[in-house]
Amino acid sequence: MSAGSRPPLAMRDSDAGRGAQSAFAATASASFGRSKRPTSMRSTWAQTAAGPHPATPTPLRRPSSTPAHRPTQRPMTRSMEKQPLQYWNQQAKNYDDNIFSTIDEDRTGIISETIEGCARSLEGKEGPGRCVDLGCGAGKYLHKLAKHFHQVVAYDLSPKLVALAQKEVKNRHISNVHVSVRDLAQVWYRLEPASQFGHLKEMESYSFAVLANVLIAPGDPSLHQRMLLNAYRSVCPGGRVLCIVPAWESAMYVNMRCDEEKYEGPYTVGVGGSKPTRTEGADLLRGILRRSGVRTKHYLEPEFRHMAGKVGLQVEMCKRVEYSWRSELGLSSECQVPPRLKDSPLPWDWLFLLQRPVGEENGRPRPGPNPALAQSDSETRLPTLFQPKALVSRGGDSSQELSAASPNFDC
Repeated sequence: MSAGSRPPLAMRDSDAGRGAQSAFAATASASFGRSKRPTSMRSTWAQTAAGPHPATPTPLRRPSSTPAHRPTQRPMTRSMEKQPLQYWNQQAKNYDDNIFSTIDEDRTGIISETIEGCARSLEGKEGPGRCVDLGCGAGKYLHKLAKHFHQVVAYDLSPKLVALAQKEVKNRHISNVHVSVRDLAQVWYRLEPASQFGHLKEMESYSFAVLANVLIAPGDPSLHQRMLLNAYRSVCPGGRVLCIVPAWESAMYVNMRCDEEKYEGPYTVGVGGSKPTRTEGADLLRGILRRSGVRTKHYLEPEFRHMAGKVGLQVEMCKRVEYSWRSELGLSSECQVPPRLKDSPLPWDWLFLLQRPVGEENGRPRPGPNPALAQSDSETRLPTLFQPKALVSRGGDSSQELSAASPNFDC
């Protein structure tokens, strides 16, 4: 799967600001993943603002982790669920237009702050340790990770996305990052801890792992658990996993607000009083929503806590990654956002900081604390490894072959 990109969306399309509808349509037709809102679906506010002048280009939007297609375009034949490799290879063609970058659109900088906080907690040991980006996509997180960890390894299912990440690393002249192809959906490691059968390359060798909007494919829940278990086995006891997932609560909130304003948003659940179809109803029960037309898995906060606990990870922190309404709606500027959609709360994803327990018995993790006792977003205290500080900028990528001879298992 591809990470650092994923369900919530962003808009970096310079064409969206052009005034002539015909010019906009010509540009949009040449770019996969860009979609034009039908005029009949535009909000009353947008129609009034246009006045007697030439129609302003209708807003574009794209799913944070998946691309949208124009209503007049032939539906995509590749499915994120059934053909993930082909699907993500296709997204590489216009990655920045199709895929939402969580770290770039993070309003408060909580992602960068969490990465820096975890790196600082390792400074008393042998350097900042090793880090792995699982589902790196085009490498949006790599330069940030490379800055704070002495060695970064990144994997993605798609060879074409890996090529984009490697190009980014090369262009930034980063020397401590290695990017390669690997399927996170496969079982990577044996269940016994590495100490029981000698050092296995990579197993338990990382102090920090990232899964940024990777667990988003609709389908069997065991797939997401297997991916999370691979992250668990990658980090050493005491290591941390930064996981970002689409928030079900945010999706329902955005859908409700857009419906109130009669504005076409990324979701269309029960819009205008309509009832979900039987298929949509079944998907809703599983947390699957169509975001800009793409079926995407969303998570309730307690749902993800439960899944993390099942694979042996403890929730150390849960926070919101907030995005602007502009990026959520896929608009090119704040001026295009309807006035009554500019207030808080803002749309968000869930950010979970997970930790692998230090003690293990018989190759299995010791039971973690009650997930209900773990810190939630509603609490005001910060974990001890984070100190209040000014928000920092967000980050990027790098590349160097790893040595298989003497892996470092220190955290």
